[in-house]
Amino acid sequence: MPPKAEVTKEQVSNAAFELTRQKGFEILTARNIALKLKCSTQPVYRLYRSMEEVKEDVFRLAVDYALVEIKSYNNEKNEPAMNLAVGCLLFAQSEKQLFRLLFLSDYSSDYTRNNNDIITEEIYNAFLLLDPQLCTMNTTKARELFKKLSAYWLGIGVMIHMNSHELTLDEAIVMLEEMYHVLKRSAMLGVVIKEEQS
Repeated sequence: MPPKAEVTKEQVSNAAFELTRQKGFEILTARNIALKLKCSTQPVYRLYRSMEEVKEDVFRLAVDYALVEIKSYNNEKNEPAMNLAVGCLLFAQSEKQLFRLLFLSDYSSDYTRNNNDIITEEIYNAFLLLDPQLCTMNTTKARELFKKLSAYWLGIGVMIHMNSHELTLDEAIVMLEEMYHVLKRSAMLGVVIKEEQS
């Protein structure tokens, strides 16, 4: 009989990530990961010094996964930056556990306080790249626009995430589009006025 294949670090982190997607970050324990892998807890402790290291890997996997999902939404009728915002709403709807981990959890707050806020920076950079007009603004104005839009989509995202019956996804997208255009017009108007005063 051939020897049993050794569990790898990638298998452990992927199992932990799938557990998080399905059941939430708070159920991550060595025992639950071992149950998912159908093995003992020994490989988890052999490959990781602590569950905190496992959680850090899972958080990074969640960020990478979220960014791919958020950036994948494409509606040719929308401005590209608007597609990114809608992608965020769709992520809130379809990946409830990951949305909660990345945007609503204490872990996320602690992680971003101690490290770079990877997901916000990545979304911001994509936001700038997708809309050439935003590159004409100074950095402060562009960040301000992004911050306002983020606050708006996150609030709507929470309503969608919580299955609020007061708001359908279609209604949320219309609201987001309206706010995006209002905020962008306001920011661009500020740029034009400043240029005229120069």
